[in-house]
Amino acid sequence: MPRWMVPTDLLLYVGTFLMPTLAYALFALVVRLTPTDPLPPVAINFLLAFVGPLAWYIVLVLPFSALEVISPSWFWNVALSAVLSVGVLGFLFFLVRGVYIMGLRRAEDAELHFVWKLLVSLLLPLVGLLVNNGLFWGSLFNANSREDGIFGNFNDPWFYILAVLNGILLCIPDQANRWARLVVFLGRCVLLSYTFYFFVVFLPYLPLSILAIILIGLGFLMLTPLILLVVHVRELATDLEYLQQFFSRRWLQAGLVAGALALPLVITGRYVHDRRTLHEALAYRYSPDFSQPYDLDAQTLASTLKVIKQHKERQFDFSMGRQVPYLSTYFNWLVLDNLTLSDDKIASLEQVFLGSEPAVEEEEGPRFTAQATTTRPALTGLTARSQYDARQQTWVSWLDLQVTNTDSTETAGEYSTSLALPVGCFVGGYYLDINGRREPGILSEKKAAAWVYAQIVNETQVRDPGLLAYDDQGRISLRVYPVVRQAARTTGIQLLHKEPLVLTVDNRRITLGDSTARPLTAAILTPGKEVAYVSAAAKQRLPLVRRTPYYHFLLDVSAAAGSQKAAYARRVKGLLAAQGSTAAARFTLVDAYAQPVTDPAKWENELAQHESQGGFYLEGALRQVLFDTQQHPGPTYPVLVVVTDKFDQAILPANLAELSSAYPESNHFYLLAADGSLEPHSLRQNARAVVAEPQLPTTARPVRAWPSAARPQAYLSDNGAADIVLNQAELAVPPAGTAGSRWQTGLLLHGYQQWQAFHPAVSDEQRVPFLQASFRTGIMTSFTAYLALENDAQKAALSRKQQQVLNANTALDLDESTDNTTTNVPIDEEVWVLLAAGLLLAFLQLRRTIHLG
Repeated sequence: MPRWMVPTDLLLYVGTFLMPTLAYALFALVVRLTPTDPLPPVAINFLLAFVGPLAWYIVLVLPFSALEVISPSWFWNVALSAVLSVGVLGFLFFLVRGVYIMGLRRAEDAELHFVWKLLVSLLLPLVGLLVNNGLFWGSLFNANSREDGIFGNFNDPWFYILAVLNGILLCIPDQANRWARLVVFLGRCVLLSYTFYFFVVFLPYLPLSILAIILIGLGFLMLTPLILLVVHVRELATDLEYLQQFFSRRWLQAGLVAGALALPLVITGRYVHDRRTLHEALAYRYSPDFSQPYDLDAQTLASTLKVIKQHKERQFDFSMGRQVPYLSTYFNWLVLDNLTLSDDKIASLEQVFLGSEPAVEEEEGPRFTAQATTTRPALTGLTARSQYDARQQTWVSWLDLQVTNTDSTETAGEYSTSLALPVGCFVGGYYLDINGRREPGILSEKKAAAWVYAQIVNETQVRDPGLLAYDDQGRISLRVYPVVRQAARTTGIQLLHKEPLVLTVDNRRITLGDSTARPLTAAILTPGKEVAYVSAAAKQRLPLVRRTPYYHFLLDVSAAAGSQKAAYARRVKGLLAAQGSTAAARFTLVDAYAQPVTDPAKWENELAQHESQGGFYLEGALRQVLFDTQQHPGPTYPVLVVVTDKFDQAILPANLAELSSAYPESNHFYLLAADGSLEPHSLRQNARAVVAEPQLPTTARPVRAWPSAARPQAYLSDNGAADIVLNQAELAVPPAGTAGSRWQTGLLLHGYQQWQAFHPAVSDEQRVPFLQASFRTGIMTSFTAYLALENDAQKAALSRKQQQVLNANTALDLDESTDNTTTNVPIDEEVWVLLAAGLLLAFLQLRRTIHLG
């Protein structure tokens, strides 16, 4: 079964829950088999303990070829396994028993007992931390590698502080004063969770400690947590026995439990604070409420992002690297909902709130050149089936595609294409022919569907998924895998549309519906009149108006541009003096936050006195202005002018096409250069590129007023194309049983999607109801996708992953790829244990081969 189909990390859970049980059984055996009157000698137990390493040494080092010759192979394998297993168990049993006896003899030799506790409780834990963190290989004080460790990242100063405190508390002699003894007891209770944590961390490595003792002699450090736990528990038992003479045993036990929970609760509280800060930052960045002010804790966010980056780094050798065992898993569960945050989003948050510079993208020219010459599966057949549903007054069309691998040498290729759908055309179904049957697509959450598709494609076994979803450009993307050699694959898309239309698929044009039908000359509204579909013919009947433009300056006041405020002010005044404007200019100061200038006459004073925070978050400012424009349609509209010398460092998306209803006159914004010239850029596509043929900023194009020029609710671009118009200020997710046809429900869903683009704060609250409405009707939106799967196991994995996504923050990611197109199957985090076992077996086999040779 592929690893990605397993809902949990089985090896991690086995090691977490099985090993403590075995350890408890070992401790119980030690207590049961240790007589107290008289106590056995300590030296004999320690001597018997090292019989285990001696047995391992004999097996690993001395030649046993003679035994293999005189005995059958099965006997040799059984004997080898028995020696190794009994050696581990005997070693651990007698070692723990010796430590236990020393604790019982504390009163007989107090000086030796103190030296022993000092060694085990303080010196060995500190040496173990130093060795793990690179004492012997130069990385302890190396800034580039000091976050790495053999068994995990224990470089936080608190690990050393707690180790010292724990050692001091355990080495303090027994106090005669009951109150002093109580304080020491409570301190030991608090640090019990620290000792127990390292015991659990190193517990799975105990069988390897013998090998480490034989090979490098450092295996004793791996045994320190085991011995320290025995000492710690023994000290607590002695304290409890003494203090119950003066205090209630029930209260002492309550103190023990409360103290043991103290450190876990502190860690939990810190993680909860990290979660709150991170989710506030994600909400501001990806689903802001434009009516609310924001002021985030940038320092806490920086430390949280640092931890996330450390936890994401996987190690594929014997080192656990930068992850903190178990705490990283707990952090990912509590803070990230068992998902992750892609590197792109981490970099974006750092740019917005911390003012860091964007990473320089590496050039990938040679790789793309090689790919350009490689053939791929191509469209070899395209047909359409259209039927007019008189009851719903809607065309229902099927677009059937046949794809074939044109390269006969390639065993399995992936077919991918994209096509633009006109406004008012909705996807209502999908299928893929798999193994002679027509498999209908499952409409599911988009990120979960893309993740499952990517996992299947990256399997070594060839399976048959098909994925249909909207891309970032608003086009529908189709992917089919595999297309094997020259065997044709057939897939199809159902489209619902009110008017006949012509589509282009891979340079092939095809007509859906009756092209001779009369055009719609009136707008069509949903049953509740929330959303209107205005066809091209109906739009021409709307009144034509011309609005007055005004300049809206977006001034860069980020930390990197703090010294340029005076120069920017001169630049703005020069433009206003040279070109003028029939309407008063407006201003917004932009750093990590967008601060509108309430009194435009005092914009220079506010600019000079502004305290910079973070980076130049231009996207947030653009969305804020476009939101205000769409919310309050009027006789004027803004001409957006960005004032900065660091446009390459501005946080800016590829486009703001989803907000196109807010800029019907022109999709341009302008960059004010130092010489006073205006450099045009597009809001609709490739926002960083300069537009070749710009429209003059003061040239007002006429637009159509909806529903009338006297009381306009929206303005539509006079471009001869249909539009979806929001007919109400507030929209809600359509509930189950909403009246109207499927096409009208699709219109309502896409209208709500458009409204949500201007009100992203509702995305988390209304996301699940919106997805459920899409699932009920089968109408695909930009948040859902159709996925055709081959078997029930894949469908069950999709259901689990979808539930995980729905329960998490919508801004979190499933993997590193934000578009989920190049996802790799995750490698088991505990794979190094298997590698260790494999190396050991390889070593044994090599010795046997040499001796036989």
